[in-house]
Amino acid sequence: MEATEDLYRPLPTRESDRDWDLFSPFWEATRNGKLVVQECTVTKKKVWPPRFLSPYSPGAELIWVPIEGKGEIYTYNVVYRGFSPYFQTQVPFAMVVVELEGGVRMLGNAVGVDPSVVHCGMEMEVSFEKVNDDITLVNWKPSERS
Repeated sequence: MEATEDLYRPLPTRESDRDWDLFSPFWEATRNGKLVVQECTVTKKKVWPPRFLSPYSPGAELIWVPIEGKGEIYTYNVVYRGFSPYFQTQVPFAMVVVELEGGVRMLGNAVGVDPSVVHCGMEMEVSFEKVNDDITLVNWKPSERS
């Protein structure tokens, strides 16, 4: 089998993702090792995933704000079967939803941990993975604060 780097890895691109412009401040921040989400200017509630309009206050502006990249696993799934050649080389791995401040829940892969020990409530922190000049993915690793 080919080396993992040679396999096609499904990623969002400017050409394939209709929401690329909406997410562009997020991708810019991740390239710089920062995590950002939107915030409603009226209610100050955090919004993720990004939207054009605030779900909390009709007509309110949404601004991008930094958020601490630490939280707890809200839910997870251990993947044992890869449906694309790239993921066939990665299994098993855990996909986690981490709950951050303000109730924001963000999806990503768990890294640096055996998938069999991943559990709800586990403290995690962001781990950035630079894939190319446009994409730096958000992954999650066990928190060192434990």
